[in-house]
Amino acid sequence: MDRTHAFVDESGNSGLDTSKGGSSGFFIVCAILVAEKDLDAAYAQAEELRKRHFQTGEIKSSNLKVKDADRRARILNELAELPFKLFFTVVDKGRIHKDGGLRIKTSFIKYVNGLLYERLFRAYPDLQMIVDEHGGQEFQESLKSYVAARFIDDLFGDKDAFQTMASKDNVLVQVADFFAGSVAQIYEKKASEEAVLAYKKILRDLTLGMLEWPSKYQTLLLPPTDESGYADYQVHQEALRQADLFSERVGEHPDEDERLQLSILRFLRFQSEFVTKDYVPTAEIVAHLKDSGFGDINDQRIRSSGIAKLRDSDVIITSAAKG
Repeated sequence: MDRTHAFVDESGNSGLDTSKGGSSGFFIVCAILVAEKDLDAAYAQAEELRKRHFQTGEIKSSNLKVKDADRRARILNELAELPFKLFFTVVDKGRIHKDGGLRIKTSFIKYVNGLLYERLFRAYPDLQMIVDEHGGQEFQESLKSYVAARFIDDLFGDKDAFQTMASKDNVLVQVADFFAGSVAQIYEKKASEEAVLAYKKILRDLTLGMLEWPSKYQTLLLPPTDESGYADYQVHQEALRQADLFSERVGEHPDEDERLQLSILRFLRFQSEFVTKDYVPTAEIVAHLKDSGFGDINDQRIRSSGIAKLRDSDVIITSAAKG
Protein backbone atom coordinates (compact mmCIF):
# COMPACT_ATOMS: atom_id res chain seq x y z
CA MET A 1 0.00 0.00 0.00
CA ASP A 2 1.34 3.46 -0.88
CA ARG A 3 2.12 5.93 1.88
CA THR A 4 -0.70 8.15 3.11
CA HIS A 5 -0.11 11.56 4.68
CA ALA A 6 -2.32 12.92 7.48
CA PHE A 7 -2.46 16.56 8.59
CA VAL A 8 -4.28 17.16 11.87
CA ASP A 9 -5.67 20.19 13.68
CA GLU A 10 -8.49 20.98 16.07
CA SER A 11 -11.25 23.39 17.00
CA GLY A 12 -12.35 24.10 20.56
CA ASN A 13 -10.64 24.13 23.94
CA SER A 14 -9.96 21.46 26.53
CA GLY A 15 -11.89 22.99 29.45
CA LEU A 16 -14.70 20.67 30.59
CA ASP A 17 -16.76 23.38 32.32
CA THR A 18 -18.79 24.40 29.29
CA SER A 19 -20.76 26.96 31.34
CA LYS A 20 -17.74 29.27 31.46
CA GLY A 21 -17.68 32.12 28.99
CA GLY A 22 -15.57 31.34 25.95
CA SER A 23 -15.57 27.59 26.59
CA SER A 24 -16.61 25.47 23.61
CA GLY A 25 -19.26 22.78 23.96
CA PHE A 26 -17.41 20.47 21.58
CA PHE A 27 -13.82 19.64 20.71
CA ILE A 28 -13.35 18.73 17.04
CA VAL A 29 -10.26 17.00 15.63
CA CYS A 30 -9.89 16.90 11.84
CA ALA A 31 -7.44 14.89 9.75
CA ILE A 32 -6.72 15.72 6.10
CA LEU A 33 -5.69 12.48 4.33
CA VAL A 34 -3.59 12.73 1.18
CA ALA A 35 -2.13 9.93 -0.94
CA GLU A 36 1.62 10.13 -1.60
CA LYS A 37 1.06 10.64 -5.34
CA ASP A 38 -1.20 13.66 -4.67
CA LEU A 39 0.91 15.36 -2.00
CA ASP A 40 2.69 17.95 -4.17
CA ALA A 41 -0.55 18.94 -5.90
CA ALA A 42 -2.37 19.25 -2.57
CA TYR A 43 0.33 21.53 -1.15
CA ALA A 44 0.45 23.68 -4.29
CA GLN A 45 -3.32 24.10 -4.60
CA ALA A 46 -3.75 24.83 -0.89
CA GLU A 47 -1.02 27.48 -1.04
CA GLU A 48 -2.68 29.13 -4.05
CA LEU A 49 -5.98 29.21 -2.18
CA ARG A 50 -4.32 30.64 0.93
CA LYS A 51 -2.83 33.52 -1.03
CA ARG A 52 -6.11 34.16 -2.85
CA HIS A 53 -8.34 34.25 0.23
CA PHE A 54 -6.00 35.06 3.15
CA GLN A 55 -3.14 36.93 1.43
CA THR A 56 -0.17 36.79 3.84
CA GLY A 57 -2.06 35.09 6.69
CA GLU A 58 -2.91 31.49 7.48
CA ILE A 59 -5.99 29.59 6.33
CA LYS A 60 -7.74 29.89 9.68
CA SER A 61 -11.37 29.19 10.53
CA SER A 62 -11.41 31.77 13.33
CA ASN A 63 -10.60 34.51 10.79
CA LEU A 64 -14.17 34.16 9.49
CA LYS A 65 -17.13 35.11 11.65
CA VAL A 66 -20.39 33.13 11.75
CA LYS A 67 -22.03 35.80 9.58
CA ASP A 68 -19.42 35.12 6.85
CA ALA A 69 -21.22 31.90 5.91
CA ASP A 70 -21.25 32.60 2.17
CA ARG A 71 -17.51 33.26 2.14
CA ARG A 72 -16.86 30.16 4.25
CA ALA A 73 -18.93 28.03 1.86
CA ARG A 74 -17.00 29.40 -1.14
CA ILE A 75 -13.67 28.55 0.49
CA LEU A 76 -14.90 25.08 1.48
CA ASN A 77 -16.06 24.47 -2.08
CA GLU A 78 -12.64 25.45 -3.42
CA LEU A 79 -10.87 23.29 -0.83
CA ALA A 80 -13.10 20.38 -1.88
CA GLU A 81 -11.33 20.43 -5.25
CA LEU A 82 -8.04 19.41 -3.60
CA PRO A 83 -7.04 15.70 -3.68
CA PHE A 84 -7.75 14.71 -0.08
CA LYS A 85 -10.30 13.08 2.21
CA LEU A 86 -11.36 13.91 5.76
CA PHE A 87 -11.78 12.09 9.06
CA PHE A 88 -13.19 13.75 12.20
CA THR A 89 -13.46 13.07 15.89
CA VAL A 90 -16.21 15.06 17.61
CA VAL A 91 -16.09 15.20 21.41
CA ASP A 92 -19.13 16.38 23.39
CA LYS A 93 -17.40 17.90 26.42
CA GLY A 94 -20.70 18.26 28.28
CA ARG A 95 -20.92 14.46 28.53
CA ILE A 96 -17.45 13.96 30.07
CA HIS A 97 -17.11 13.54 33.86
CA LYS A 98 -15.71 16.86 35.04
CA ASP A 99 -13.79 15.42 38.01
CA GLY A 100 -12.04 12.67 36.04
CA GLY A 101 -8.56 12.49 34.60
CA LEU A 102 -9.50 14.35 31.41
CA ARG A 103 -9.87 17.61 33.35
CA ILE A 104 -6.08 17.92 32.98
CA LYS A 105 -5.32 19.61 29.67
CA THR A 106 -2.40 17.40 28.63
CA SER A 107 -4.37 14.23 29.39
CA PHE A 108 -7.37 15.56 27.48
CA ILE A 109 -5.30 16.45 24.40
CA LYS A 110 -3.54 13.07 24.35
CA TYR A 111 -6.66 10.99 24.87
CA VAL A 112 -9.00 12.84 22.52
CA ASN A 113 -6.45 13.08 19.72
CA GLY A 114 -5.59 9.44 20.37
CA LEU A 115 -9.15 8.46 19.41
CA LEU A 116 -8.35 9.72 15.91
CA TYR A 117 -4.73 8.54 15.76
CA GLU A 118 -5.73 4.98 16.67
CA ARG A 119 -8.17 4.68 13.77
CA LEU A 120 -5.84 6.21 11.22
CA PHE A 121 -2.73 4.18 12.12
CA ARG A 122 -4.89 1.05 12.11
CA ALA A 123 -6.43 1.85 8.71
CA TYR A 124 -3.22 3.01 6.98
CA PRO A 125 -0.18 0.79 7.67
CA ASP A 126 2.17 3.27 5.97
CA LEU A 127 1.10 6.61 7.44
CA GLN A 128 2.96 9.85 8.00
CA MET A 129 1.14 12.19 10.38
CA ILE A 130 1.82 15.87 11.01
CA VAL A 131 -0.18 17.50 13.81
CA ASP A 132 -0.41 21.08 15.02
CA GLU A 133 1.89 21.85 17.94
CA HIS A 134 0.63 21.89 21.54
CA GLY A 135 2.56 23.38 24.43
CA GLY A 136 6.32 23.28 24.73
CA GLN A 137 9.00 20.87 23.58
CA GLU A 138 8.57 18.63 26.63
CA PHE A 139 4.91 18.04 25.80
CA GLN A 140 5.75 17.41 22.13
CA GLU A 141 8.12 14.61 23.17
CA SER A 142 5.61 13.14 25.62
CA LEU A 143 2.93 13.18 22.91
CA LYS A 144 5.24 11.35 20.53
CA SER A 145 6.00 8.75 23.21
CA TYR A 146 2.27 8.36 23.89
CA VAL A 147 1.52 7.73 20.21
CA ALA A 148 4.44 5.31 19.85
CA ALA A 149 3.42 3.26 22.87
CA ARG A 150 -0.23 2.93 21.89
CA PHE A 151 -0.65 3.02 18.15
CA ILE A 152 2.43 1.96 16.24
CA ASP A 153 5.23 -0.48 17.01
CA ASP A 154 8.10 1.05 15.10
CA LEU A 155 7.49 4.79 15.27
CA PHE A 156 11.03 5.57 16.33
CA GLY A 157 12.35 3.51 13.43
CA ASP A 158 10.67 5.97 11.07
CA LYS A 159 11.34 9.56 11.99
CA ASP A 160 8.62 10.72 9.58
CA ALA A 161 5.78 8.64 11.05
CA PHE A 162 4.65 11.24 13.59
CA GLN A 163 5.66 14.90 13.72
CA THR A 164 4.41 18.08 15.34
CA MET A 165 4.61 21.35 13.45
CA ALA A 166 3.33 24.91 13.91
CA SER A 167 0.36 25.51 11.63
CA LYS A 168 2.04 28.60 10.17
CA ASP A 169 4.66 26.28 8.68
CA ASN A 170 2.28 23.82 7.01
CA VAL A 171 -0.62 24.92 4.82
CA LEU A 172 -2.34 21.51 4.95
CA VAL A 173 -2.46 21.66 8.76
CA GLN A 174 -4.17 25.02 8.18
CA VAL A 175 -6.71 23.31 5.91
CA ALA A 176 -7.46 20.86 8.74
CA ASP A 177 -8.05 23.83 11.05
CA PHE A 178 -10.55 25.32 8.59
CA PHE A 179 -12.58 22.12 8.27
CA ALA A 180 -12.49 21.50 12.04
CA GLY A 181 -13.78 25.01 12.68
CA SER A 182 -16.51 24.64 10.07
CA VAL A 183 -17.77 21.37 11.59
CA ALA A 184 -17.62 23.03 15.03
CA GLN A 185 -20.10 25.66 13.81
CA ILE A 186 -22.53 22.85 12.97
CA TYR A 187 -22.23 21.12 16.36
CA GLU A 188 -22.18 24.33 18.38
CA LYS A 189 -25.37 25.38 16.52
CA LYS A 190 -23.80 28.70 15.56
CA ALA A 191 -24.39 28.44 11.81
CA SER A 192 -27.78 29.11 10.25
CA GLU A 193 -29.87 26.22 8.94
CA GLU A 194 -29.05 27.30 5.38
CA ALA A 195 -25.32 27.41 6.13
CA VAL A 196 -25.42 23.98 7.83
CA LEU A 197 -27.03 22.45 4.75
CA ALA A 198 -24.37 24.06 2.54
CA TYR A 199 -21.51 22.84 4.75
CA LYS A 200 -22.91 19.30 4.96
CA LYS A 201 -23.30 19.12 1.19
CA ILE A 202 -19.61 19.94 0.78
CA LEU A 203 -18.51 17.53 3.53
CA ARG A 204 -20.56 14.60 2.23
CA ASP A 205 -18.23 13.40 -0.52
CA LEU A 206 -15.01 14.31 1.31
CA THR A 207 -15.57 12.61 4.65
CA LEU A 208 -14.43 9.04 5.26
CA GLY A 209 -15.72 8.92 8.81
CA MET A 210 -16.85 10.89 11.84
CA LEU A 211 -16.35 9.45 15.32
CA GLU A 212 -18.56 10.97 18.00
CA TRP A 213 -17.33 10.48 21.58
CA PRO A 214 -18.68 9.63 24.10
CA SER A 215 -20.85 7.33 21.97
CA LYS A 216 -24.47 8.34 21.73
CA TYR A 217 -27.31 6.71 19.90
CA GLN A 218 -28.90 9.70 18.27
CA THR A 219 -28.69 11.51 14.96
CA LEU A 220 -28.13 15.20 14.35
CA LEU A 221 -31.85 15.51 13.54
CA LEU A 222 -34.74 15.76 16.00
CA PRO A 223 -37.06 12.72 16.12
CA PRO A 224 -40.18 12.91 13.93
CA THR A 225 -43.49 13.65 15.64
CA ASP A 226 -45.71 11.40 13.48
CA GLU A 227 -46.16 7.79 14.57
CA SER A 228 -44.66 6.03 11.53
CA GLY A 229 -41.73 8.42 11.34
CA TYR A 230 -41.00 7.96 15.03
CA ALA A 231 -41.02 4.18 14.62
CA ASP A 232 -38.37 4.51 11.88
CA TYR A 233 -36.40 6.80 14.19
CA GLN A 234 -36.44 4.19 16.96
CA VAL A 235 -35.19 1.51 14.56
CA HIS A 236 -32.39 3.87 13.55
CA GLN A 237 -31.41 4.35 17.21
CA GLU A 238 -31.20 0.58 17.66
CA ALA A 239 -29.13 0.29 14.47
CA LEU A 240 -26.66 2.85 15.84
CA ARG A 241 -26.50 0.99 19.15
CA GLN A 242 -25.79 -2.33 17.43
CA ALA A 243 -23.13 -0.66 15.27
CA ASP A 244 -21.32 0.58 18.38
CA LEU A 245 -21.60 -2.81 20.06
CA PHE A 246 -20.08 -4.48 17.00
CA SER A 247 -17.15 -2.03 17.02
CA GLU A 248 -16.56 -2.74 20.71
CA ARG A 249 -16.64 -6.52 20.16
CA VAL A 250 -14.10 -6.37 17.34
CA GLY A 251 -11.68 -4.47 19.59
CA GLU A 252 -8.27 -3.07 18.72
CA HIS A 253 -6.93 -5.89 16.54
CA PRO A 254 -9.43 -6.66 13.74
CA ASP A 255 -8.59 -9.18 11.04
CA GLU A 256 -8.77 -8.19 7.36
CA ASP A 257 -12.50 -8.93 6.99
CA GLU A 258 -13.28 -7.10 10.23
CA ARG A 259 -11.30 -4.06 9.02
CA LEU A 260 -13.47 -4.11 5.90
CA GLN A 261 -16.65 -4.40 7.97
CA LEU A 262 -15.62 -1.57 10.30
CA SER A 263 -14.81 0.71 7.38
CA ILE A 264 -18.17 0.00 5.72
CA LEU A 265 -20.00 0.46 9.02
CA ARG A 266 -18.37 3.81 9.81
CA PHE A 267 -19.16 5.08 6.33
CA LEU A 268 -22.81 3.99 6.53
CA ARG A 269 -23.13 5.51 9.97
CA PHE A 270 -21.73 8.83 8.80
CA GLN A 271 -24.06 8.85 5.80
CA SER A 272 -27.13 8.01 7.90
CA GLU A 273 -26.43 10.60 10.59
CA PHE A 274 -24.77 13.43 8.72
CA VAL A 275 -25.99 13.23 5.14
CA THR A 276 -29.53 11.96 5.85
CA LYS A 277 -30.27 10.44 2.47
CA ASP A 278 -32.32 7.26 2.10
CA TYR A 279 -29.85 4.80 0.54
CA VAL A 280 -26.14 4.63 -0.19
CA PRO A 281 -25.28 3.22 -3.64
CA THR A 282 -22.77 0.36 -3.65
CA ALA A 283 -20.55 2.44 -5.94
CA GLU A 284 -20.13 5.00 -3.15
CA ILE A 285 -19.09 2.26 -0.71
CA VAL A 286 -16.56 0.99 -3.28
CA ALA A 287 -15.13 4.50 -3.68
CA HIS A 288 -14.98 4.96 0.10
CA LEU A 289 -13.09 1.68 0.58
CA LYS A 290 -10.60 2.60 -2.13
CA ASP A 291 -9.99 5.96 -0.46
CA SER A 292 -9.56 4.12 2.85
CA GLY A 293 -6.69 2.03 1.50
CA PHE A 294 -8.48 -1.20 0.54
CA GLY A 295 -7.63 -0.95 -3.16
CA ASP A 296 -10.01 -2.36 -5.76
CA ILE A 297 -12.80 -4.32 -4.08
CA ASN A 298 -15.70 -5.75 -6.06
CA ASP A 299 -19.38 -5.67 -5.16
CA GLN A 300 -19.43 -9.36 -4.29
CA ARG A 301 -16.79 -9.02 -1.56
CA ILE A 302 -18.61 -6.02 -0.12
CA ARG A 303 -21.81 -8.04 0.09
CA SER A 304 -20.35 -11.38 1.28
CA SER A 305 -17.42 -10.31 3.49
CA GLY A 306 -18.90 -6.97 4.52
CA ILE A 307 -22.66 -6.44 4.65
CA ALA A 308 -23.66 -10.11 5.14
CA LYS A 309 -21.23 -10.63 8.04
CA LEU A 310 -22.34 -7.38 9.67
CA ARG A 311 -25.93 -8.59 9.53
CA ASP A 312 -24.83 -11.95 10.96
CA SER A 313 -23.46 -9.96 13.90
CA ASP A 314 -26.90 -8.34 14.47
CA VAL A 315 -26.04 -5.00 12.87
CA ILE A 316 -29.20 -3.60 11.29
CA ILE A 317 -28.60 -2.69 7.63
CA THR A 318 -31.49 -2.30 5.20
CA SER A 319 -31.14 -2.49 1.43
CA ALA A 320 -33.12 -1.98 -1.74
CA ALA A 321 -32.57 -2.17 -5.48
CA LYS A 322 -31.20 1.39 -5.49
CA GLY A 323 -28.78 0.99 -2.58
